[in-house]
Amino acid sequence: MGAIEALLSRGVDVVLLIDAWEAEHRHLDPGITNRLERLVRIDSFEAMDELALLVTGLQEEGLAFDRVVSVCERGQFAAAYLAALLGLGRPTIVQSVQVRDKRAMKTAVRRLGVPTARFTTVPSGDPAAAARHVEREIGFPAVVKPVAGAGVVSTARVGTAPELEAWLAENAADGRFMAEQMIEGEEFHVDAVWVDGTAWEFAVSRYLRPRIELDDPSHLNGAVQLPAGREPELYAAVEELHALVNEALEITDGITHTELFRSPDGSLWFSEIATRPGGGGTTQAFRARGADLREVWAESLVAPDRRPEPLPAPPHPYVGWVMLTPRTPGRVTGEPSDADIAAFPYVLDVDRTARVGDVVWTNSLAPGLSLVIGADSEEQFTERALALEAALVFETRPAVEAAA
Repeated sequence: MGAIEALLSRGVDVVLLIDAWEAEHRHLDPGITNRLERLVRIDSFEAMDELALLVTGLQEEGLAFDRVVSVCERGQFAAAYLAALLGLGRPTIVQSVQVRDKRAMKTAVRRLGVPTARFTTVPSGDPAAAARHVEREIGFPAVVKPVAGAGVVSTARVGTAPELEAWLAENAADGRFMAEQMIEGEEFHVDAVWVDGTAWEFAVSRYLRPRIELDDPSHLNGAVQLPAGREPELYAAVEELHALVNEALEITDGITHTELFRSPDGSLWFSEIATRPGGGGTTQAFRARGADLREVWAESLVAPDRRPEPLPAPPHPYVGWVMLTPRTPGRVTGEPSDADIAAFPYVLDVDRTARVGDVVWTNSLAPGLSLVIGADSEEQFTERALALEAALVFETRPAVEAAA
């Protein structure tokens, strides 16, 4: 709810639209929902008839809207559809497809020469035929994932056609999947706020390990923000690549979360981009410099003509985030206390997304404890992340809901 709080704190009248899944699984803080202009629950963000009827009803009441934004991945299509119905310019339908469907995204950026992995749509139906198709078009190793997924949920690295066939038979009964060339190397995320094509804030972070390796989300699940002054060549190359991506996808305003790779030869490869706040602690990490990135984004929406001073340097040369999640799915029966966390003075900020009584799962989007930490070097950052993993542990018991 951080993005909504950032808007409300600036006096914005917010109508918040949530679907049935969010109503069941999200923590809806009454301190926030009671300040909304309206909280609307619908069955699905994909129900176009429901969205259309909603807009007609709101307009009949005399409500006028200046902007539609989506702060979650699943709401991208709905945001563009609502904007079109309300007569607002952005986000457009085309842009929503290009930032949600990874195939459309990669096709668009490739037209401007942005390096990105070769890909193919995985044919539905016969897993054996699909595996042969991927072997012919992409080869192995390859990465298979949903065409419109989030994180690395339902995503796998596969090394052979039989391995892919078995994976598809077990995991791909529903939905559309794609396979893409495996890019080896370091993985980064880039988070920025844009106003009229200019970045108000722009930071490059290196994941502690590539997301495809995140088979255990309770281990080294995080990233360290790299100081621009210590990585000038990397920042220059990333800024050049990002400018092309923005041009290809017509991104001029708003918040973005981009992922890319650097291969062993030093070349950068675009992976994907989202026009929403990043997950995990990606925006929270900026608090070490004075403000959550969602605060900067909210300010850019309400006062785009008043660019604030850049956020100051953090108290440590390196800051970043680490997500500590329960090691087994189920209902949370124990969680780290405030005193437990306070024993580590390099913890700079804390967000709790799983509490005692919550039902949790174990994948890359699992809730838990998001910490911003500081360090004098990348090596020390990793050491401190490992120390926190060992000391701050959740306890769970089995729950049917977690298995589902």
